[in-house]
Amino acid sequence: MKGKILVIDDNEAKNFVENEQKYKIMDQSLLMLGEPCTTILKDFYLNKISMQEIADKMGYTNTDNAKNQKYKCLQRLKKIFFSLYK
Repeated sequence: MKGKILVIDDNEAKNFVENEQKYKIMDQSLLMLGEPCTTILKDFYLNKISMQEIADKMGYTNTDNAKNQKYKCLQRLKKIFFSLYK
């Protein structure tokens, strides 16, 4: 696409900036969340690792315990994210 100019309107630019801000806040929230939550959430949502594999990797006795921990981690992440996102 040599020689082409990308044209975006003000609304698209505003959305882009807002999304970039959200990504930065999510990154910061994950850092604040700490371990083992960061690993559990990244493995499940980003790396698409099964809960059984996560349970084995993290040393949980069964999948239900790993799922419970993932839920608690997600709740903590939401709380951190929305405390930073204003």
